[in-house]
Amino acid sequence: MDTRLITCNAHRCPQNWYGPTNNPKNLDIPPNGVEIFPFLCENGDVRFSFIFVSAMKRSAFTLIELLVVIAVIALLIAILIPAIGASREAARRNQCINRQRTLAIAMVDYNNGNNGLPGYLNQFGEMPVHSWVVSVFPMIGENQRYETLMKGLTPPEALASLPALLCPSDNPRDDGRLNYVVNCGPVASDGMDGGIVSAFILFKDRRAGLTAINKKVKIEEIPNGASNTVLLSERLDAGVWHAVDWAAPDELEVGAGSGIFTRSYDAVTNFGFLWLLPDSPIPDFYPRPSSKHPGTVITAYADGTAKPMNDDIDEHLYLKAVCVDSDKVRLLLP
Repeated sequence: MDTRLITCNAHRCPQNWYGPTNNPKNLDIPPNGVEIFPFLCENGDVRFSFIFVSAMKRSAFTLIELLVVIAVIALLIAILIPAIGASREAARRNQCINRQRTLAIAMVDYNNGNNGLPGYLNQFGEMPVHSWVVSVFPMIGENQRYETLMKGLTPPEALASLPALLCPSDNPRDDGRLNYVVNCGPVASDGMDGGIVSAFILFKDRRAGLTAINKKVKIEEIPNGASNTVLLSERLDAGVWHAVDWAAPDELEVGAGSGIFTRSYDAVTNFGFLWLLPDSPIPDFYPRPSSKHPGTVITAYADGTAKPMNDDIDEHLYLKAVCVDSDKVRLLLP
């Protein structure tokens, strides 16, 4: 608004007059758009302020203009909200990649220090049964939890949820559940030999002690190579990382004709994932990779790297990624 005031000292009102509706004598009529506002000074002088009224007037928005503004704002919101959501998801996915990379590096460190990978369940000597998660606690800075659990103690603070085990895109969990699971080999079917199946399992049930069939898997001896073999993946329906009472050793899955314990299906469902052979019938349920990242699932490899894997990956390429020896996978066929 133009607030310029022009004070006229040259003209005096000949009478005690205050109203803005009368024009004082001997004062030229101002041009259009200017109004005269006289005021009385303390010394009795009457002065006149000229305000440019035309500069103060505001033109109101029309209905069409308001609708156009609203439409533009709505369009901007429609464009920005998905972009902001996509940006946040990209940040969560990168955080998920970093968390799985940290776990994969911990697995490599465990392998180097213990002459092989841990089992998905483990029991060594007098140590209590523990999952692969507990095995790598010292490698991810959770030494106090590890020492507490290895003493057989289970205070609530030792069993609390750990962000390093959770995908940021999944719903918050406060009950100790996992999002990251280990590669526990193929889905077994009737006619498969347990000894052969075991040769394709990276993470085994190692509660029954070491045997020829249940020996540790060494990363450096993986036929497909460390950089081509998936150690970890995401699963939305995985279990609790500290639960270890899923199956006693004498309840483990037995490969046909082998007579040797290989896996506990219930425990695998809690801590790991399985993969199917090409053209195999799909079971009603089997623990397989899944995530809330649109179109992808994050996987970590035996060389300590992690990256997204597309949902629509070719089944043969997927097999090469999860199988330790894809060239000999035909041995698994009945």
